[in-house]
Amino acid sequence: GQVDGFVLSNTNLEDPRVRALLAAGFPFVAFGRSNPEWDFPWVDVDGSAGVRMATEHLIAQGHRRIACLAWPAASLTGRYRLEGYCEAMTAAGLRVQPAWVTRIENTHDDAYASSQQMLALPPAQRPSAIVALTDLMAMGVVNAATDAGITVGRDLAVVGFDDAPVARFLRPPLTSLRQPVVEVGERLVTMLIDLVNGRSVSEPHLLLQPELIVRASSATPY
Repeated sequence: GQVDGFVLSNTNLEDPRVRALLAAGFPFVAFGRSNPEWDFPWVDVDGSAGVRMATEHLIAQGHRRIACLAWPAASLTGRYRLEGYCEAMTAAGLRVQPAWVTRIENTHDDAYASSQQMLALPPAQRPSAIVALTDLMAMGVVNAATDAGITVGRDLAVVGFDDAPVARFLRPPLTSLRQPVVEVGERLVTMLIDLVNGRSVSEPHLLLQPELIVRASSATPY
């Protein structure tokens, strides 16, 4: 009556589930990484490369004042994604103003409130583009801008992450990073089947690339 293995998701540093399963020697795989020194099979999406790609897209559109709605410092996934933003800004020689990066929870309301504060800055200090670490947060940005009389896609560019099904139905449709979720699932299950059958996993660490889907929320040059 027991399970043969586990698939973990939303892993983090010092993840107690990973620690316990490693200690027990029980078969498991994870969608996401944890402590670098812990050796276990995982598949992850390169959030750093994705947000770097999104930020570079905004820079190519002519934006220089680019903000980022990040996750709390304890989030490993959030850390990778924020690194991508910082790398792109540094490579372009753009200074990141402290007011342009806020760490909030992954909620619409937190994103809405944080965006309100950013968009209330004087015009010369206000960001002309905002990268949000999820589509849910990006929706908060879009709603805050709309309520402030700012037109997204013309006065403000917005990019999300996940390419949720609703993203293309927003007004304007949301530019977002699409994760290869089908491939992630297939890879994880294949890994786990090998483990429970006593076979070695040929590629125990897989970092897959997201795809930037450009839509009207960021397509208009600034």
